[in-house]
Amino acid sequence: MTPAAPRVAFIGFGALASSFATGFRNAPSIKAYARPRADGESGDGRIEAAGVVACASIAEAVGDVDVVVAAVPAAAAEAVAHECVQALAPATLYVDPAPLDPGTKERLAARFADVGAEYVDAAVLGTVETEGFRVPLLLSGPGAARFAQSVEPLGFVVSIIDGPAGRASLVKLLRSVFTKGRDALILEMLLAARRYDVESVVLESFAGKGESVTFPELANRVLGSLALYADRRAAELDTCAEVLLAGEVDPVMTQAGAARLRRMGRLDLRSHFANERPGSLVEVLDALDGLR
Repeated sequence: MTPAAPRVAFIGFGALASSFATGFRNAPSIKAYARPRADGESGDGRIEAAGVVACASIAEAVGDVDVVVAAVPAAAAEAVAHECVQALAPATLYVDPAPLDPGTKERLAARFADVGAEYVDAAVLGTVETEGFRVPLLLSGPGAARFAQSVEPLGFVVSIIDGPAGRASLVKLLRSVFTKGRDALILEMLLAARRYDVESVVLESFAGKGESVTFPELANRVLGSLALYADRRAAELDTCAEVLLAGEVDPVMTQAGAARLRRMGRLDLRSHFANERPGSLVEVLDALDGLR
């Protein structure tokens, strides 16, 4: 038997909440509370346009629902959690997708357990702008299994990682070392390309087979190459930094990348692997662990 859709409340109603509300469209009750914006404008019109009941306070929104989704910025997430915990009914699932550090999420989970509610650490591993409510969610914490059972029949894409609350966010934050660092690198590269009037050529140059591999394949290729050539890659980035400086672009990311690769080069993995390319990234990581 398919479980009934839960009664849901959203705290905050931006892109994430409005996308999730679509997934919960057959729920018996969907409510939301959004604080007025800095310009004084209420979010009630946007909430009601989505077919969601606008509430005047957090307490009104969360007091009689099955699931609360705290779709607020990370800077506000802890304060919102402490406000919600005072108004939740026992057995409520509190879903927190904010990318907070694991220790904070563990503490919040304990606070919700004190009132009989279950905390769900939910890591959003994609963008709702392109994937909507079917964006992949990685869950951990006390309420992870029950939340998954509630939303999988509705079409949400969820998986669970063993461990306490904060484990899913740990994965999200480690991914962000690449994804957000990549964003900064793209920005730095294109600023320089614009200064030299070659941005279209640079953009179109990323169209070879090497840009069409899966991420595990890419990671294997990168680490295998760095085991032998990290020092050469660092030297090339040094030259890149000089080019950016000449174009009056601060090479923040480029210089940081050079420093990271130079540090790896000093470990001389080339000798460790007898000048032979290692078979997998696991071998490289094992060697780095042994030499650190």
